[in-house]
Amino acid sequence: MSGWDQEDGWADAEWEQPPAQSAPATSRSSSTSTNVFGVDVGGLAGEYVDAAVKAAVKKQVAEVADAAVEDALTDELVEALRAQAEEAAAAAITDQVEANDAGTPEEESGGDDAPPLYYGSVDEFVREYLRLAYRRPINGRTRVWAAEWWNYDEAVIRLEALWRSWEELRQDASTGMSVWWRDHADHHMAVLMDPDGPFAAADANAEENKTRKGEPLPYVAPPEGLFPDVRGTDEAVERDDAG
Repeated sequence: MSGWDQEDGWADAEWEQPPAQSAPATSRSSSTSTNVFGVDVGGLAGEYVDAAVKAAVKKQVAEVADAAVEDALTDELVEALRAQAEEAAAAAITDQVEANDAGTPEEESGGDDAPPLYYGSVDEFVREYLRLAYRRPINGRTRVWAAEWWNYDEAVIRLEALWRSWEELRQDASTGMSVWWRDHADHHMAVLMDPDGPFAAADANAEENKTRKGEPLPYVAPPEGLFPDVRGTDEAVERDDAG
């Protein structure tokens, strides 16, 4: 028995652990526990923390932040934010409408920079320019025209377009008239003179609707006041500079 006890005691002495040595102090500030939003960052993120631990920290912080925001967004606060957004939107719309109403400086000045009209109406343009410049024989078969052109709505619209584009392009002294003839006059006049065009319902056999080669296009003056002069009294220009 005594031998066993000694042996047993020897074993206890043999395996007795030496007292634990205190760990050497480190200079890393991360050894101090840091608590952010309830998360022990110091315990999770050391000096040599790897990407997985960093991701875990970010995830926990994000969850805490989301919960804090959700708790802060009470019904009263949400309603207040919505009201502020609506007020800001209404103010922006009001500012835009007022800006549009005010117009640009050119609009406020009454369009003083706009060039004056050379012709005061589409009738004056047709009578004094177009019918004299665009002479074609009108036989009622291959070409048609109505002396009372103002009785045909599509014709009036197209002739108005020809007049307005001419007024604009005449300001270009280099290629304006070339562009007008190519892109406007030749296009619209071909449509107007087409037997199936705007004047298809006109009497093709009426002498007033026919012209021989070299003669001006048929013309009958419209009723007085149908096409009033739209120029201002200060917009008259000399006719000898027209293209």
